Amino acid sequence: MQVIDAHAHLEERMLELPSMVRKMDEMGVDRVVLIPTMNDPLPDVPKGLMTVMRGLMCSPLHGMARRIQDRYYTRDGHLELKGKVYEIYDRPDNATVARALQQHPDKFYGWIFLNPRAYADPVEELEKWRQTPGYVGVKLHPFWHRYPLREALPIARRCEDLEMPMLVHLGYDEAGDWQVLTDACPRLRLLFAHAAIPFYDRMWEAVRDNPNLSVDLSSPYLSERLVRRAVKVIGPHRALYGTDAPYGFHQADHTYDYGCIKGWVHRLPCSAPEIDRILGDNVRELLSNQIS
Repeated sequence: MQVIDAHAHLEERMLELPSMVRKMDEMGVDRVVLIPTMNDPLPDVPKGLMTVMRGLMCSPLHGMARRIQDRYYTRDGHLELKGKVYEIYDRPDNATVARALQQHPDKFYGWIFLNPRAYADPVEELEKWRQTPGYVGVKLHPFWHRYPLREALPIARRCEDLEMPMLVHLGYDEAGDWQVLTDACPRLRLLFAHAAIPFYDRMWEAVRDNPNLSVDLSSPYLSERLVRRAVKVIGPHRALYGTDAPYGFHQADHTYDYGCIKGWVHRLPCSAPEIDRILGDNVRELLSNQIS
């Protein structure tokens, strides 16, 4: 069984590619599905704030979490933390991941990062990059790119035709209207980032009941406790291992700790075959039409 990280970012200003490969080898991670970077390098978010935000998102006060988050964004949609502005890129550079796929075809797959508002024809951009060996699906971030998911329907329909999965970081309101995608594209395989943030448990039963939906378990947005709750509801067949590297989980020497979330998965109250499914088999199944 291969261990496959379904959600990590190529951000060499924080973790250079050779260091990533070394960390993968040290921690027994066989492959990573890379995402092009979409923002300036970010500092770690205080653990206390993340704990509060998780609690709010999983409570009847989840609207308060949104109001708190809104305070950290500038009028033009960039992040502002402790008085410093961190740019969010309208067009993540897919060429960087394409180079990594060429350099390490045995280590990496890639998500094609698309923003429907950044291109005259985003489907044409999809067609351009899907010719690169190793690109296996499409990443959307309607939360940070601030668009209603209905604007991504041309991309979704083409992915459904190509049997390419989509990884989506949901937002609020129309940026989180995932049913637009499932209604229009009933055969499309959808992977929701970070255990379906910002909805979390309000989406898990829907994910459990639809064989084309799943979540990844990546990011400091989550905790071991929240991962256990998610897997208990969704089941091990709908949960995919991921890290969100290189964000969060840094070791004392400031390098990335690839073993943290992997440890969460190993400690789940699941059987050994179920653990294997989460760590790799589910990812391979999701990508089965794109990989050999």
